[in-house]
Amino acid sequence: MRKYNLQLGASMATVVTLAIVPVRLSEGQGANMVSLVGSEIVIWLMCMATWLSSYQTYHRLRLAKWQKIAIALALCAVISNLFFLASFRMFEDYPLKSMRDLPLWIITIRLSLRGLLLGLIMVPIIFLLETERERQAEALKRERDRAIEAEQQKHVLEMLVSERTADLEEALSFLGESQEELDHQVYLLTRVVASIAHDVHAPLQYIISATKHTGKLIGGAELEQAAESNLQVERGLDNMVVFMQNLLEFAKSQIHRGALQMGNVNLAALIRQKAGLFEQILSSGGNTLRIFLDEKLTVHSNTNLLGVILHNLLDNATKNTSGGEIEISGEVVDERLCLYIQNPLSGTPLNDTPGMNGHSVSGQFAFNPGMNGYGLGLVLVRDISALLNVDFLIEAAPGRVVAKLAFPEFSGAEIASEKLSL
Repeated sequence: MRKYNLQLGASMATVVTLAIVPVRLSEGQGANMVSLVGSEIVIWLMCMATWLSSYQTYHRLRLAKWQKIAIALALCAVISNLFFLASFRMFEDYPLKSMRDLPLWIITIRLSLRGLLLGLIMVPIIFLLETERERQAEALKRERDRAIEAEQQKHVLEMLVSERTADLEEALSFLGESQEELDHQVYLLTRVVASIAHDVHAPLQYIISATKHTGKLIGGAELEQAAESNLQVERGLDNMVVFMQNLLEFAKSQIHRGALQMGNVNLAALIRQKAGLFEQILSSGGNTLRIFLDEKLTVHSNTNLLGVILHNLLDNATKNTSGGEIEISGEVVDERLCLYIQNPLSGTPLNDTPGMNGHSVSGQFAFNPGMNGYGLGLVLVRDISALLNVDFLIEAAPGRVVAKLAFPEFSGAEIASEKLSL
């Protein structure tokens, strides 16, 4: 019932009803209070009926507004007649002059005029109020529609932001992976370059000494000995060329592919290949290299990087052995292949070395930063072992230094089935 605005309608009916009381009293109708009060009630009800019928006309009919006004005024006239005819026998509700003695058509005209007059008061007010209410409702609906549209746009924007954020996070993740890969490649290549500079040092020193010795032999006319010395220099240079070529090919593969190429590596064959670089150095120092490995033993690794590890370990063992025996052997411990490179203790005890692949390195070993950069070889071994998922450990045994490599994947016959030598 709120849309009929009953409070305002009752207020207007009351004002209209009370407005005619002075006129009725001036005519002397106050002598019959029952008739006066009863007719006032009838008039008040008529005003309320007029109010409600006008509202019904406005809301129920789907017509133009002027047509609704005309119908509402006509209803006002009809209601005025109906209420008079229903109540005039009980209450005289028409002031100024009694209408009971007038012809019916005159009564109808006068009552219709009264209804129209009342309608002219109420109908415009109702139509103006409802028009304004509809305008406000439409404005509110537009605001709600805008709010809904804004919420939808907000949701769309949030989805777009979420998608863009996801794309950005994916791009950042990709960039992070690319950066890590680039850092890994740069790190690896710097180690390779350092290995080249480090690992050719000993063979190059030997070649320099052999070349000087060859010159002296030629100067003393000892041509046969000079030819033999020159042959040894030639072998050393060939071995160095092979070593350098392997490292350079590995470096190029990292630049172009950016990933380690793993495969089955024959361990005994690779050790003999790397030991060939130190053949002259071993013989000149009175050392012997013995290999106790099965010829069919293979490990899953990268040939080039594993060769760099073996080269550096052999280099360190050779530098710290004089007139002794370097031994390479292996065994299976906890389902892992353990490769041992052992050499006798010699020289002055060095400082303990920390942190080779998570282990401590103790005892006597050529890893002192002040000793011509020998420690660089073990740093390379540590870093490359981590790349290959190989555990690396150096420890001092009674009278010997042992370098240990533990491989998680291997295959082949018995580990130490026979003794192999160069």
